[in-house]
Amino acid sequence: MPLALNTQRAVAGFYLDGNSAFHGFLRSPRGKLTTYDVPGGGTGFFQGTYPASINPAGAITGNYTDTNNVNHGFLRAPDGKLTTFDVPGAGAGAYQGTIPYGNNPAGAITAAYVDANGASHGFLRLGDDDEHER
Repeated sequence: MPLALNTQRAVAGFYLDGNSAFHGFLRSPRGKLTTYDVPGGGTGFFQGTYPASINPAGAITGNYTDTNNVNHGFLRAPDGKLTTFDVPGAGAGAYQGTIPYGNNPAGAITAAYVDANGASHGFLRLGDDDEHER
């Protein structure tokens, strides 16, 4: 399922396998299809890699769900390098954690996170792991 389109006409999305696990894909402007999975993503029902946004440079952000159903953020660089992150204060229980929604040309990522009490919060990651706002 395509989820995001950038100004260069690259598409980021996901597909589900026979176990209903998510896998990410990138379709280049010329039609080349690349699939990927974030290491640590689960392979069970609604686990795995879920891309949410692609910026003009081709960086993709989204979340992956591990085998314990905990959400974590990821950033896939245009060269394919994957970086994972968790928002400080995000819960580590099932259906908790970090859920990125968008990234901009400057590399900032907007996200929600669910804490250990089940409360949802907003978050902005500014591109440097040490810079963030809640």
